[in-house]
Amino acid sequence: DQYITNLTTAAAMSSPICAIDRTILNDHTIGKVDNLGLAVFAKLCGVNRGAFVLDPPDGKTYSCLSFPEVFSTNVGRGWNDTIPDSATFTESFAAGNITASQAVEVVDQYVNAVYKTSAEGASSNPYGCDVGGLATLQNCTSSTGTPRSLRKDKDIIRAVTLSGAFVPSFATGGETLTMNEVKEFYTDTDFKEMVKLGVNTIQIPVPCDAFHTSSKDLAVTVTQLLNGAAKAGLSAIIVLVKPDVTSDRTASEVVDDHIKAAASYARSAPAVIALQLPFSTPSLLSSVRSVATKLPVLVPINKGELSMISFPPDKHVFAALDTDATSTVADIASSDSEGDRMKMFYHESITCIDRSPIEWLSCYQDMPVYVTSGFDLAIDDCISQNGDSFKDYGQCDRFDETTDSDWWKRHRQSLAGRQLFTYSKGLGWSFSAWKLYGDDGSGDITPAKLKCLRDVAAAGLLPPMEDTNELGTFCLNGPTNDFTMGDETFAPTPAPVDCGNGWWNETI
Repeated sequence: DQYITNLTTAAAMSSPICAIDRTILNDHTIGKVDNLGLAVFAKLCGVNRGAFVLDPPDGKTYSCLSFPEVFSTNVGRGWNDTIPDSATFTESFAAGNITASQAVEVVDQYVNAVYKTSAEGASSNPYGCDVGGLATLQNCTSSTGTPRSLRKDKDIIRAVTLSGAFVPSFATGGETLTMNEVKEFYTDTDFKEMVKLGVNTIQIPVPCDAFHTSSKDLAVTVTQLLNGAAKAGLSAIIVLVKPDVTSDRTASEVVDDHIKAAASYARSAPAVIALQLPFSTPSLLSSVRSVATKLPVLVPINKGELSMISFPPDKHVFAALDTDATSTVADIASSDSEGDRMKMFYHESITCIDRSPIEWLSCYQDMPVYVTSGFDLAIDDCISQNGDSFKDYGQCDRFDETTDSDWWKRHRQSLAGRQLFTYSKGLGWSFSAWKLYGDDGSGDITPAKLKCLRDVAAAGLLPPMEDTNELGTFCLNGPTNDFTMGDETFAPTPAPVDCGNGWWNETI
């Protein structure tokens, strides 16, 4: 019997659990949470149809309306002083009748119990441990021994993308640069400024055939950029961009040759720490492995593909997640000033949620996550408003209102901090761009500059990026709910003049 008990205990200990992240929510910070009911219970009370049980079971089923007595006794409260439900808990803590230490422990027990109750489903649910960024998956093991860092110093990746250098982008106005223009665009001075800001890696998107024999000039220029970056202390990630037009032959024979050439180049380039594939296709990994058996490989995915990714076991394969949130009508549409602010509130609100899928992929799929794209301060698609495919919902008509607004500055800082914290829970991240081609860094923030790290930092919108625990305070609470118009940056609409005797003049 004791042997069976030990096996059961060992199995329980080895299974992943969802627990409060004590570096974020602890005795010192729980008092700073504006509303524990909204932060924790509103999020979880509806999970599993509102029911949870204990492990091992005690013959009862519980909910937010009925807490088990052990939640209280486990934190030192007597049987006659138990906390009956979540509403009583939040009221008692607010009144000072529950200590900070007891509150943290009760919340942790609740989160753990809800997760265990849905454990079978949790293994296939990337958002199973979502408590707005306050919870983390623990007891995760790796069957392949996959490292949790791509850098030799074991630091997280803090990268910026050299947008437009070799693949046309918004940073170059959609234009293709010559190799001489590329060298003028990104200089040694830029690399030094990146390091001073806290960046430790550059991400370089290149055409899939960049290192094939027909692209010699491009490969030489890539090497020159890598040498300049390495001199400043930066490592690099090469991102292979899929061709605009693909055929059966392109997808098989030609791409296979291109992947092999890129893998050979990356393997021999001292500054390169990983190669990102253009497609999430296992056959492309085989192409890499035929020439570079231990080269770290990044597999591109988006949030809709989290539970569908499938690759053979390989300790040097990682996920490259696109967190873009400006691709749907819900993400970008707004046609008045209050709607613009509500949209910013929405983007702030959903950011900390992404911690859960980032940790889930690492824990259950053994694929640590690197955020390769989607990290910037844009909340619309206004950089494309002059393009043929742009759809006008009114989202770009009032950008000037945001440039000198204290409200917009506070909330952009909030969005930046939430993203920095959340995306640092994996291997790291890359900001969308460094700068715009031909821009000297002066002038007001524009829609395009919100995607450029240099300009965002210069505008005072970026918190210090090294202390990820301090950044966690951004996720302690939801964004400030102050998007109703009428503050120092947007005057309220004047009321109509009272002319007496019940008459109002709306024209005065």
